[in-house]
Amino acid sequence: MDISIPQPGNKFILKRYRKFIVAGALFLATLAAIYNYRFSPYQISRGSIAVGQVQYGSFSVEVRGNGVLLPRDINWVAANVDARVEEVIYKPGMKVNKGQLLVRMSNPTLEQKLQENRLELDARRAETDATNAELQNKILSQEALVLDAKSRLLSSTMRLAAQKKYIAAVPMLEYETTRINTEQYRQQVVLEEKRLKTLKLSIDADIKASAMRLNKLESLVLLSQQEVDSLNVTSPIEGILQDVKVQVGQRVTTGTSIARLAKEKELYAELKVPELQSRDLAVGQQVTINTGRSQFTGVLSRVDPAVTNGTVKVDVTFNQPLPQEARPDLSVDGLIAVTKINDSLYVERPPFAQNNLPSMLYRLDENERFATKMKVNFGQGSADYIQVTSGLRAGDKIILSDGSAWQGADQIEITK
Repeated sequence: MDISIPQPGNKFILKRYRKFIVAGALFLATLAAIYNYRFSPYQISRGSIAVGQVQYGSFSVEVRGNGVLLPRDINWVAANVDARVEEVIYKPGMKVNKGQLLVRMSNPTLEQKLQENRLELDARRAETDATNAELQNKILSQEALVLDAKSRLLSSTMRLAAQKKYIAAVPMLEYETTRINTEQYRQQVVLEEKRLKTLKLSIDADIKASAMRLNKLESLVLLSQQEVDSLNVTSPIEGILQDVKVQVGQRVTTGTSIARLAKEKELYAELKVPELQSRDLAVGQQVTINTGRSQFTGVLSRVDPAVTNGTVKVDVTFNQPLPQEARPDLSVDGLIAVTKINDSLYVERPPFAQNNLPSMLYRLDENERFATKMKVNFGQGSADYIQVTSGLRAGDKIILSDGSAWQGADQIEITK
């Protein structure tokens, strides 16, 4: 019987070296991928990027901030008494005149107290009038006594003069009696005049005391009247009603805030500026305010020394009439003119560029086919532009878009 013995051939060789062939192919593919990743440029489409061109000339360093218009003077109206809100006349946003009724309240206790004080005042006035009349009668009575004493003194003085003239015909006893009576009458006149003077002083003091007690009651009535009047809350100024803090049926206590008002056109702008852009701000710089409908200028009047949540607050005041749409709490944008730089290179500000610091960006070639990564030194910057101190020339074009997706590539290809 014939037995066939297998002979080694090509198929056997392929099976034996298959693993080495596959491993070699994978190695070559990996090398190719690494080569393509390392040496092939990253590709982006022209329409997906923003490009800026370096310019030469003068540009203004400006800082942008957003904020709101606020009233210079805010008037808070508070409750002067404990009361219950009966009616809210106006809602926030309404224009009101000075003295116009805003909120009506009630307090029966105050109204009753006013009525009682008025009755007591009327009674005290009548009592004071009666007392003053009685005191005047006392003065009149004392004046009558003074007049009577003076009359007796005059009569006695005349009799003494006649007896002295005819002393030879008048008995000595009668003459001495007349002389003594005359002296007594003179002393009586002096005494009655002193009594009259003392009585007047006493009566004046009583009248003043009565007047003070009467004034006290009048003050109480006036105070009660003011408390009752304060139940009708009125506007202290002509302006805009910004807020009403109470509702109908609510009970309020003394000092409770009822409403907030502000003058319509006496406004200033409060802007928030990023901390990194606030270092060159100074009082007196010109500011352009944009309401979205119109623009007007103002002056930087205050820079807050504190930083809050990465921003610095600044105030802008105006010395010109504000546009029609200007009102408290209106959102606005502000552009602060810091300085002006002449004869310098500048470009639209990339989102990653910082003032006075170098940055890596991509410059396009003349054909705008490729962009090469390079270092550029920046100087002062504004909200929209930044100064180029080195690394670029006038006319160069750079990619302004965020390049985090291709940050590792030294060169990128621009496709259509």
